[in-house]
Amino acid sequence: MRFSISMSAILIVCLLAAGCASKEMAPKPLEMNTAPAVSLLLTPAEKLTSGDPIEFNVIRFDANGKQTSAVGAIEWMKTGLTGTLQNNTFTPDKSAGAHAGTVAVQSGDMKAMARVRVIPSLPWTEDFETVELEKIPTHWIGATGKFFVREKDGGKVLVKTPVQRGLNRSNVYLGPSTMKNYQIQVDLMGTKDKRRLPDMGLIANRYTLDMQGRHQRLQIRSWASDLRMAKTIDFEWETDVWYTMKMMVEVIEDKALIRGKVWRRGESEPAEWTITAEDPLPNREGSPGIYGYSATVIYYDNLKVW
Repeated sequence: MRFSISMSAILIVCLLAAGCASKEMAPKPLEMNTAPAVSLLLTPAEKLTSGDPIEFNVIRFDANGKQTSAVGAIEWMKTGLTGTLQNNTFTPDKSAGAHAGTVAVQSGDMKAMARVRVIPSLPWTEDFETVELEKIPTHWIGATGKFFVREKDGGKVLVKTPVQRGLNRSNVYLGPSTMKNYQIQVDLMGTKDKRRLPDMGLIANRYTLDMQGRHQRLQIRSWASDLRMAKTIDFEWETDVWYTMKMMVEVIEDKALIRGKVWRRGESEPAEWTITAEDPLPNREGSPGIYGYSATVIYYDNLKVW
């Protein structure tokens, strides 16, 4: 009985002590840091919108890397974007179509920048006539320094040239990575330089439809280094001749059907698909895009996604 009473007393003392300790150790309210800011951060750093307004936040840091509230007057500006910038909110002009640019904020010598891609809902068409020469559509991913808009036969086309350094193989993505249930089509033409020939094609749902020059084949694949589900057929095509290529991916329960067709531009579109592949481990979404292995020059025109 004496032992139980002693233990109860000890327990009561411990509880009282813990309560006192918890009161003493309660965190103090955070004090606002008023040290001068030496750098700025604009968030989100990159944003994609189909036309909805984007609100930005400015984070200020002092010389020790801590957030601070001390900053002078802030100036907002935009470059390459069509729309209105009201304080920290950018609202795209929906009639301007797909484009990209930057929103920047400046205070004294401090400056921060964020990138905005404006990509409207489908359908899209691009004949490159309004794109500046030697440039690309600004909202594309992976095309800078590899693809160029140039004049050919009285109009503008997209060109992929052999690279001076690095790899000739490139994937270019046109929209959000979450896209699905679309079709993509383009006109394309390959050239020949001695024994060198290009590969060229389209991308949908992370699958590639590839006209292979050296092998004279047409291939559907999900990954070039691992042809786990690839489908390849013989397909003869000529250089310096325009072809039209079309591609679509249909996900049905636990599999994907990837279809492609190719025909000479100006001729009637064939009723049947030229090639069809099946993937039991489907890619359910992915940005539309174009593909090119430019051992020689490749031309693209009249791009459509719907």
